[in-house]
Amino acid sequence: MLIDCDIHVSYETLADLLDYVDGPTRELVSSSGTNGLAMPSYPWNHPAGWIRQDVYERGASSLAFPGLTLDMLRERHLDPYEVSVGIVEPDEAAAFAILPNAQLAARLCSAYNDWLLERWLEEEPRLRGMIVVPAQWPEAAAREVRRIGKRDEFAGIFLPGAARIPYGNPVYDPLWEAANELALPVAVHTHFESVGIAGPVTAAGMPDYYAEYHTLCGSGMYGHFVSILCHGVFERFPSTRVVMVEGGLVPFVGFLWRLDTNWKSCRSEIPWCKRRPSDYVWDHVRFATQPLESPDDPEQLVRAIEFLRPAETLMYASDFPHWDFDEPEQTLRQLPAEWRESVRWRNAQTFFRLPAPTLA
Repeated sequence: MLIDCDIHVSYETLADLLDYVDGPTRELVSSSGTNGLAMPSYPWNHPAGWIRQDVYERGASSLAFPGLTLDMLRERHLDPYEVSVGIVEPDEAAAFAILPNAQLAARLCSAYNDWLLERWLEEEPRLRGMIVVPAQWPEAAAREVRRIGKRDEFAGIFLPGAARIPYGNPVYDPLWEAANELALPVAVHTHFESVGIAGPVTAAGMPDYYAEYHTLCGSGMYGHFVSILCHGVFERFPSTRVVMVEGGLVPFVGFLWRLDTNWKSCRSEIPWCKRRPSDYVWDHVRFATQPLESPDDPEQLVRAIEFLRPAETLMYASDFPHWDFDEPEQTLRQLPAEWRESVRWRNAQTFFRLPAPTLA
């Protein structure tokens, strides 16, 4: 059994969504700028390409994230690795949440979700989608969650690491309320930090190189993680569950140790946090494996992340088809044997409340 918690798909161009938008949005997509509406993107480029070079033809597309076909996903990933369930996260559509025009973002999110449902989820029963929402407009995000969140094809809600303000802030309460109401988990996933309305990826300013960015991009997620815990989201919305995707693992250990210590000293400032922050994590938060830190001595990794209770909180993620794709057996071999079945599928089945997986 294998559940992959992070598979990325994308439309080839925004024009693929034209059948799913209203007239004014269709005009904007088709006529904006010089060549139609374009999404904001990173100021850095991966020197060898964002996407695995065996899944697209170099030079055939000018897009940062070339579209992946369903047949190719089956051929290159679902079938060879016998993926029982794959959780689908967006690529370029993650940028909708950092557009200045929140009304346009809301319409594009709805169009993308309908496109994903019709072109991917209904066509391949092994896939479950994450609902893309306009996080910069929490009320509209909540409406989108309620519109399609009861469908079995969707497993949860997607939020990019890039944001105007951290996700624990009460301005996001309408979104958390909808997630709580439908008992849908939320994935906070590294994406588009420093782009659009999002702030710089670090307080030190903007990195110069992609290698710097890829090392530091988890900083946005750590801010959301601490914000969610300090604002008492899990006290106010007790059915809410959160998974941190593509933020690594080791940094969360240090942040939790430090936050538990500060909670003891500053409880009067955040009285709604009735328990140690780490206690909420064991009940409500999970972590995806990708990118798994890789020290020269594999035992160092195991010792470094033991505090996170990986046998209970860790879920396998491939990040297919990105350049830093993690092959499942290679990932699992880095972990103790007694953790592997839980990481391979059991933790994800419980977290996403999926039916018992079957072999692909």
